[in-house]
Amino acid sequence: MTKPADKSGDATSALALSAQRGDREALSHLAAEMIPLVRSQAAKYKSFLLDRDDLFQEGMLGLLSAVRTYSKNGGASFRTYAAVCIHNHIVSALRKSTGGAQAAEFVPLDDRFLPDAAQSPEEQQMLRDECEKLLQSVSTRLSPAERTVLRLFLNGFSYKEIAEKIGTTPKSVDNALQRVRHKLRA
Repeated sequence: MTKPADKSGDATSALALSAQRGDREALSHLAAEMIPLVRSQAAKYKSFLLDRDDLFQEGMLGLLSAVRTYSKNGGASFRTYAAVCIHNHIVSALRKSTGGAQAAEFVPLDDRFLPDAAQSPEEQQMLRDECEKLLQSVSTRLSPAERTVLRLFLNGFSYKEIAEKIGTTPKSVDNALQRVRHKLRA
């Protein structure tokens, strides 16, 4: 007999593990639950080159990367792990947009880290719908090659490793990821 998940962190971690195994519904529910966190992380930073929508998209890529790489053996809940991945992805995008500035140069606008977990059922459904749109956008807007490059990138492979796996150059991988970012921002 398995004991029920009595903590929301346990349920979130279970959703992440289900999503890793290809459960699209689990991924949709997980993303809907995590969107407030991504929004709060994106709202912390101000950039002249990236607007909040760009930072939100980068945060969502960080969330997808967290889903792909999460392991319950790491000792952290998925929410904690995802928060770090989201933050790192946003800071990395900011660093790239400014030509390699140090992370210490990006100071959050406020120190609130986690969003209010209390959401009405209507808000939860709206977030699920928004997540479904994002997943649909990825599957319809991206070519099969771009989806492959994105999947490998989110799994933590370097540009060079991706290039070797698909038989192309690191520059082609970079170009594909730039197209992915452009298409997902549109």
